[in-house]
Amino acid sequence: MTDTGFRHVALATYTTPAGTGITIPRSGTGGGGEYGEDITNELRTFAILREPVAYRVVFTISKEIFDNWFTLEGNNYRTPTLTEGAAEQTKTNEAFNRRVQKLLDKVNAKEELTRMAIYERGYGWAIIVLGYEDNAATLAEPLMGKAQIQEIKAYSPTQISQVDEDKDPNSVRYGLPLYYHIARLGGLGTLKIHYTRCIHFATRLIDHDWMGKSALDAIWDDLTTLRNIRWGMGQTMYRYGSGFPDITFTGAESADIENWITSEAFKDLSARTYFVHNEDQVLDFKGLQGRALDPMNYYLPPMEHISCGTGIPLAIIRGVQAGALTGSETDTANLWSMISSEQSSYEPGIRQLINALTGQETDYTFNWKSGFELDEQKKQAIAYQRAQELDILWSFYKRNEIRKMIDPDASDLTPEEGGDDLKGKSNGPQQEHTVDPFSQNKQEQPFNKKNILEKVLTEQIEQGNASYVITEISKPHSTNSSHSASSR
Repeated sequence: MTDTGFRHVALATYTTPAGTGITIPRSGTGGGGEYGEDITNELRTFAILREPVAYRVVFTISKEIFDNWFTLEGNNYRTPTLTEGAAEQTKTNEAFNRRVQKLLDKVNAKEELTRMAIYERGYGWAIIVLGYEDNAATLAEPLMGKAQIQEIKAYSPTQISQVDEDKDPNSVRYGLPLYYHIARLGGLGTLKIHYTRCIHFATRLIDHDWMGKSALDAIWDDLTTLRNIRWGMGQTMYRYGSGFPDITFTGAESADIENWITSEAFKDLSARTYFVHNEDQVLDFKGLQGRALDPMNYYLPPMEHISCGTGIPLAIIRGVQAGALTGSETDTANLWSMISSEQSSYEPGIRQLINALTGQETDYTFNWKSGFELDEQKKQAIAYQRAQELDILWSFYKRNEIRKMIDPDASDLTPEEGGDDLKGKSNGPQQEHTVDPFSQNKQEQPFNKKNILEKVLTEQIEQGNASYVITEISKPHSTNSSHSASSR
């Protein structure tokens, strides 16, 4: 097996960036946010580790993208094989999904994909190295043919010391990476890896062919503003929160004041200490006396800008939910709408991983499990609306067609079983009082079997069972019916 070098590589160590911008609250109030400054990976790391909003944008969202995982949907998948001439077998969708999930679990894909998303969102791009079991002497050799994957590992730009691009203008990969050089821990050189052994992720490409933009870059100036505001709020509370001592000496000369200072009678004065004096001295604590600015008026605008730049609802960025239940549900739904978009952007790379694990390219779709769940009442309401929709469509579609809408794999009913029936137009002679679905003039309906069914349906819905109408549509008629099949 080729040495992947995974166990010889570790995260780089970072020092606190020596600059201004996101790190300025360290040396007094004379500095300021350098808006439009060059953002380095060193500064991004500092922000991710020290700035709560940056942490949420990078770490929390990355975990939520992959936390609920996904299943695969499709039909008629071949069972791949690395043995030439082996017979192909078809697998059902469920069997294919189980097999792929087993392969993903074997290489710890969920953890590595989550780590990849943290790197990609934090630094703009990331790679996953595939550890193949092949005959290559080093990872710098291109992958030749198919081979089993033994392990995978995600790496960030901070761990990649160099990227060699394709310089051949006639190459289809011109300007794209050919080799990645991964720094080894302890200064032990680099590990050179050919691009055929890597999956490159970069979902925010703007001005470069393969280096994407960090999710923090668009909100960087607002992150800097927030950090400065919070630092200023802390300094205000520390310096002026309880006021500062103001001592008045009535009729005292300068020498008298100096003697009092030298005596250390005023040392460590605060609201928790005391000062003994006669009628010639007056002690008072001077504070802001209501003149302090309300920080929320200045705190909200950058928070709103961050919400706009990330797609994360403001209430969720702040770590609180809206007071009303409907507002909270809306925020959660909007958050998962954004996460769904991020999940879709990672699908090409995940598909590349799955194809490498299975040894073939297949046609399937991703079914991501949402973290947003409706309560039972809303689920019943949706089921009821779906039942009403099917009930209306039954006037224009045959029973078998409606059954296919409910379950694509449902077998067709025979005409004798009512498979060709339309609603209100079943086998046998038609009743005189019917509803023409193409007419606006509706005649009064007699109290027949259909009315009874509708009455029962209403009762079932009121009891919380919205599946009744679907069951009624799906079940076949009695084969003893003497009616003949009707047509449209």
